[in-house]
Amino acid sequence: MRINTLALLTLGLAGNAMAAGDGHGSPADLIAPITNVVLLAGFLIWKLKGPLSNYFTNLSKTVTETIERASIKSQEAQMMLENEKRKQGNLQAEVESIKNQAMSDAAAFEKKLEVETESRIQKLKSDANLKINAEKKAALESLNNELLEQVINEAKSVIKTNKEYQNKASSKLIQGL
Repeated sequence: MRINTLALLTLGLAGNAMAAGDGHGSPADLIAPITNVVLLAGFLIWKLKGPLSNYFTNLSKTVTETIERASIKSQEAQMMLENEKRKQGNLQAEVESIKNQAMSDAAAFEKKLEVETESRIQKLKSDANLKINAEKKAALESLNNELLEQVINEAKSVIKTNKEYQNKASSKLIQGL
């Protein structure tokens, strides 16, 4: 703000000096304003040299950092793009691989299920044969017991009806005692 006031004051004085003259100015009349402009420019350069240098240095660093970050981001994006392209290229192979794996898993499951079913069928047949044999044995024992009872009943009835057999049976019992 001070610099602008100083510049306006200088220009105003130079304008007044010219207005005071008769209108025929000489180049010598410009020496004072030129000196003022040179002093002002020199002073501004001297005062603004450090801050402008720092500003442009910082701006240069910021631009450099931004370019480096952009370069890194570009490389990351390029790597991601290449990964995606590779994934897309391998997509059909991956689908085929998954399909083949599913088919092999299904075939293995089918084979395992078949073996398990055969094993279960054999076990059920074995259990059924054991059950049939047990029922057969029980039925034979039942028939043998029934036959034995019928033979005993038949023998009793024969002994009861025949007196000779009754005497023999009595004598045998007495002898056994």
